[in-house]
Amino acid sequence: MKKSIFFTLLLSAALFQSCKPELKEIGPEYAAGEGIYGSWIVSDLSQVDLTVPLPETQNIFSYFSSNESSKMIIRFEKENSGYSIIQPGNMPRIFGTSGTWAYNEMPYPTAINFYTSKGDTLSANLGNMPRETDNQFKFKLNRTDSCGVNYLRYDYTFSRVQ
Repeated sequence: MKKSIFFTLLLSAALFQSCKPELKEIGPEYAAGEGIYGSWIVSDLSQVDLTVPLPETQNIFSYFSSNESSKMIIRFEKENSGYSIIQPGNMPRIFGTSGTWAYNEMPYPTAINFYTSKGDTLSANLGNMPRETDNQFKFKLNRTDSCGVNYLRYDYTFSRVQ
């Protein structure tokens, strides 16, 4: 009887060991913010009115992009931290046509700063930090009045241009 219990325990231990998953290497780590480089096309745009007690959101994407050729495309460059924008449609031209950009703080940024060629500085809160494998990227851009009070917010969603 003792031998059968011992044999059963030994067999159970052997089966338990064989069911362990193999540990595999996760893969190379990537630097935060490296996934932003390249071209992104706007795939959604909402406008949020911040002046009312409960902010009202209106999707305005269809108004500004009636077809594929009228959508805004933004390209982030790695070499000089520059950006350029192709914007043939009616979207608000807040970012100008080009400029430079930088994350607000590294290694864990919460916003991206745009320094337009017109001399404006815009700060947009990141909706997500794009990784090299991500196909979507979001940020929220607040508009302020002369007293520094936010009155409007644009919620941008971009898709990676393949």
